[in-house]
Amino acid sequence: MKNILVFLVSIIFLAFSACKKKPVDTKIPPEGRHFLMGFTPFPYDITQQAVDETYQNIVNDGDIVLIHFDNGVPWNEALNDMPFPANVQYDINMVHAKVPGNHKIFLTTTPNHIDRETLAHYWNTNGTQQPLPAPWDTYSFNHPDVITAYIKYCKRLIDAIHPDYFAYGIEVNGGLKENTQNYADFMILADTVYNRLKQDYPNLPIMMTFQDQSYNKTKNEVLHITRNLMAYSDYMAVSTYPFWLYHQNNSNSNPNNIPGNWLSEMRDIDPQKPFVVSETGYIAEDLIIPDYQVNIQGDSDWQKTYTQKLCRKAQDLNAVFICWFIYQDYDLMYQQLTNPPPYFLVWKDNGMRDGTGQARPALAIWRNWLHKKYIP
Repeated sequence: MKNILVFLVSIIFLAFSACKKKPVDTKIPPEGRHFLMGFTPFPYDITQQAVDETYQNIVNDGDIVLIHFDNGVPWNEALNDMPFPANVQYDINMVHAKVPGNHKIFLTTTPNHIDRETLAHYWNTNGTQQPLPAPWDTYSFNHPDVITAYIKYCKRLIDAIHPDYFAYGIEVNGGLKENTQNYADFMILADTVYNRLKQDYPNLPIMMTFQDQSYNKTKNEVLHITRNLMAYSDYMAVSTYPFWLYHQNNSNSNPNNIPGNWLSEMRDIDPQKPFVVSETGYIAEDLIIPDYQVNIQGDSDWQKTYTQKLCRKAQDLNAVFICWFIYQDYDLMYQQLTNPPPYFLVWKDNGMRDGTGQARPALAIWRNWLHKKYIP
């Protein structure tokens, strides 16, 4: 990490020069920021050193940490009040060990699988995203055991981690389609889980997160389903990765192509509720996924421009916080995976540091905003 004194001196010099040349420069952030800024501790490699280093970096470069439990659910253990599998408990313990008390925590988990349409897979001693065992493989979202187990799971996570914000569903509008059984069953789960958690934790913001686009729905369908689900969410929490517009598989990631109503159209669904960017990122290298026929040009300068655009938009929309998903590219991890799923490439080059740990230009923009006085 660069010496902080050198960084501050350079920022002061640049700000002085800019003011001298341009008394009014709209590219300079305002004196204060109204939103918290953070990352997930997703490591760049499968080593304890990578885990430790990532936690240290995101603590230094943020004031909120996104703890993202999107690995499946330990269904049987939760239902029967059994100890969590060791790898689940390890992730919980790392939060206690690595996140200092002066940092806010946004804890997210979900009953949805990665397809956002079906029941989450099993998180057990064999690892994440394991096939559901019997009888769980026959259950839907509205099964009494699913709802009971999921409420218990959420409560155990909340009681163990003590988050400042909690999401019990991740990108829930992404795969679900209206007038399907999965959708109807999920609405029953959402109603039951939300009201139970609000009863037990009345002072904790309880929410779901929502994608601003979907692989299997039109934009109007996305907005409509989101409106329905907002009845069970205290916040409008948006997951956005606008470098890839799903209807444009071959393009570039120039942030000037992002629609003008980006983020605001989601906020306007329920403008009375607080707004957050629950997760985001932007490619700094080309995104090529042959399985999806995707070829999108990426560039570190475009990532830098997006970072500035994101922070300004968050300020304009009075966001409570923004969370960037990947701190450092996970090239080292990816190289060790056997038959990784194609979608794992989507975020591989989203880091504000590249695969070697070298800072990208976006990190300086992020830090410029971070060092502004936080004014909630």
